[in-house]
Amino acid sequence: MYIKDLEETVSAVSIRFCNKEQINLNGISSSQKIKSLNTSSIYKCVIDNKEYIHKVIVQSPDIDFELLVNSYKNYECLKSKEGLVKVYDFRYLKDGEEFEILMEYLEDYYDVEAVEANNRYSFALQIFNTIKGLLDNGIIPVDCGLANFVTDGNTVKMLDLDFLLKWSEVNYFQTNWFISRLNEISVWCPTLSGSFDELINGFEEERKKYFGSLPYNPYAQKLIEDGEKILTDSGNIEDAIGCFKTALKYDPYSASIFNNLAVAYWNIDEVERTVSLLKTAFEIEPNNETYIANYIDVLSALKRDDEIQAAYEKFTQFVSANKKRSKQVVDSEITSLQKEIDGYSYPSNYAFDLQTLKPKGSLETRVEYFVKYSPQLFYPCKNFLSVGSSLGYMLLYHSYKAEKCTGIEPDEKANEIVRKTAAHRNINNIELHCSTFKEFEKKDKYDLIWMGNVFQYMYVDYAWEVAKELAGVSSGTCVIEAPFEGEYLKQQAHLNANWKNEKLMNEYTLDRFKEEMGKYFEIISINPSGTDPVNRLLIVLKRK
Repeated sequence: MYIKDLEETVSAVSIRFCNKEQINLNGISSSQKIKSLNTSSIYKCVIDNKEYIHKVIVQSPDIDFELLVNSYKNYECLKSKEGLVKVYDFRYLKDGEEFEILMEYLEDYYDVEAVEANNRYSFALQIFNTIKGLLDNGIIPVDCGLANFVTDGNTVKMLDLDFLLKWSEVNYFQTNWFISRLNEISVWCPTLSGSFDELINGFEEERKKYFGSLPYNPYAQKLIEDGEKILTDSGNIEDAIGCFKTALKYDPYSASIFNNLAVAYWNIDEVERTVSLLKTAFEIEPNNETYIANYIDVLSALKRDDEIQAAYEKFTQFVSANKKRSKQVVDSEITSLQKEIDGYSYPSNYAFDLQTLKPKGSLETRVEYFVKYSPQLFYPCKNFLSVGSSLGYMLLYHSYKAEKCTGIEPDEKANEIVRKTAAHRNINNIELHCSTFKEFEKKDKYDLIWMGNVFQYMYVDYAWEVAKELAGVSSGTCVIEAPFEGEYLKQQAHLNANWKNEKLMNEYTLDRFKEEMGKYFEIISINPSGTDPVNRLLIVLKRK
């Protein structure tokens, strides 16, 4: 989308934790406002005759309460909280419009920025150690600018903990903001600039590794297309921005999303935000002609000639380097593995691109149906179970967010290809079982179970008992993709060889399926999900 052409709501529930001191927001006996900001108000409150800080953040388009919850949960899980202000409690208010935090009151502390230049080193070192300690624990303090640190003349503390985020919770734009904050501190205390440069370089390497390995997300792509359609058809900027921001949660490294957000913000005259977003899109894909055109157009309108020159130089250098790379010999191991994925007889038409996990061939068509009818298949989950599933596509996809992914597939060759793919993409949370679902030891609970067109084979093994077996391991959603057309099934040679019970075969109907599954699951949806909708259905179930 060219410049010139033009959230998910967090449920309003109370969420709280209390530390060992058992101090919580319900104990406030009196309160006095001491500061008002654009998005929040700061109060000095009293609990049991002791003073605390009570911060109230108001819901707005720029505030994501889900990230706030994640941040304070991350704080609570830290082994060491040295250099951080103490937090005692946090919660949503019941109407979901405000978010509250209870923190220690820091008496006689003042902004660290006020420290004179010749005395800054020890303070900057404390800031550096606080930030490095968080990074060493896998937490990125996105908003760690100088304004976020206070001191009593000796000890430095980080005051605002709203954005202590894990890698899985940040997007690329936020990591750029984090780097800019580090540079700000480095300029403030030049004697420590070498340490900050080293920290930034290490962070950028880790960032490149993390974002470069993320899989293609078909649900994010649908949200991008929805947002673009809203912009071009109705011009509803707010709704379009909502689509793009939601898409960003599923694809945090999408140049397309940052570009489209820039287009939307340009149309409501948010100039600086537009520039930052376009710069991010261009940084991710510096050879994309749309992004460079948009970036140059905006910089030209703002008469920022130096930045225009720098952008053109980067674009030219990247295109030149790309031409050289294209002449190099492609890694033979990658080529060989891609051929295995594309050509293996069992899932030969269910292939995906090794480098991006983007589906190809008939798998691409199937995934389009899944996104259309059941987008929850592409939401993050903690514990995922895949039975079959197109040579591990869904298994590999969910491994980037889930704590654990388990695959059951009796074909050892298919398992071997998944192992190789996981190794290539540095995935280490997949557990494969070369067996059938019936043989599999069912000891865990899964919040998402995916059965890629294999339910009928399980039914062949042990009829409707499989419904009870599934309910026993499901704690959330179960997805079954299967044909329910009896005559179609009778024509399948691999079923005829095993399915000798005519009565059993005649019972295998959608009505009987709904009856048996209804004992344990709620049926969320039944939709056509393939190129032959009569013979292939996608059924989404939720454990009762």
